[in-house]
Amino acid sequence: DGTSELTTNVHGLVGKNKKMKEVFNLIHEISDSHATVLILGKSGTGKELVANAIQKLNSRRDKPYVKVNCAAIPDALLESELMGHVKGAFTDAQQDRIGRFELAHSGTIFLDEVGDLTPSAQMRLLRILEQGEFQRLGSSRTQKIDVRVLAATNRDLWEMVQEGNFREDLYYRLNVIPVFLPPLSERSDDLPLLIEHFITKYRILTHKQVKEISDQAWDLLMAYPYPGNVRELENIIEHAFARTKGHVITANKLPFYLRQYTPLQNQPQPQQSNGHQEEDEAAQIRRVLQQCHWNRSLAAKNLGMSRTTLWRRMRELDLIDD
Repeated sequence: DGTSELTTNVHGLVGKNKKMKEVFNLIHEISDSHATVLILGKSGTGKELVANAIQKLNSRRDKPYVKVNCAAIPDALLESELMGHVKGAFTDAQQDRIGRFELAHSGTIFLDEVGDLTPSAQMRLLRILEQGEFQRLGSSRTQKIDVRVLAATNRDLWEMVQEGNFREDLYYRLNVIPVFLPPLSERSDDLPLLIEHFITKYRILTHKQVKEISDQAWDLLMAYPYPGNVRELENIIEHAFARTKGHVITANKLPFYLRQYTPLQNQPQPQQSNGHQEEDEAAQIRRVLQQCHWNRSLAAKNLGMSRTTLWRRMRELDLIDD
């Protein structure tokens, strides 16, 4: 691999930003390791792509690779899904079932949204990490297991530990090699590279001859803060491809909310008293809320602020009962 390629595309992870180069370097440094990795980052930053890259570069690459989204499995079924069960372990256990960990034996398991594990599932995972063994639900037989664990979360696990919602001993077992993925707002210099990457991807997938983006569309894409991170950017490009018939993506083919986005800091601010500034801000927030049919999440996105900040400003500007 050439250095330039290494710093722009690692198994689907795209970027040349300093923080992303650190991520790429770390992925390569740990490629020969079997240590547990904890991938941290907001939703849509590419945590699963990091896990995939680590797995593909590892000596276990040809062994089983099992992915589990812990948040997508109902709490009551989570332990059975992970550890398996024997016939009669619970009412609906009509036959023996192999769990995800057993399926991943000698390979790798990726636990996405590991912060959503139930307390008892946390305890069972700790036993696997500490002793390399587990029991199926309803069985007293202990089985040895050799599996490399990659975990990811968009939650603050240490805060969950402090609140008593996540085991401290498990936190330290998972956090052997932490990999932090920055939000897209902290790597905006990667936007042109990512936009080109997704245009190439969807040109291949859709067989459309889209070759460029109009200046107005480009300006909109570059100004938007992307609270949904890289996944949101990809969705926007996919949306534009679905609606574009010619060679050029124009501004009117971008999602409505993106075209309506007007960051507060970009508004002209004539010299005026605080009272007038607040009146103007209140008017703008009210206008954006009306455009978004009073959907606060969408309005916050269009205003370039968090939902919590919007709620606080609405309260301060007496807009709650509008």
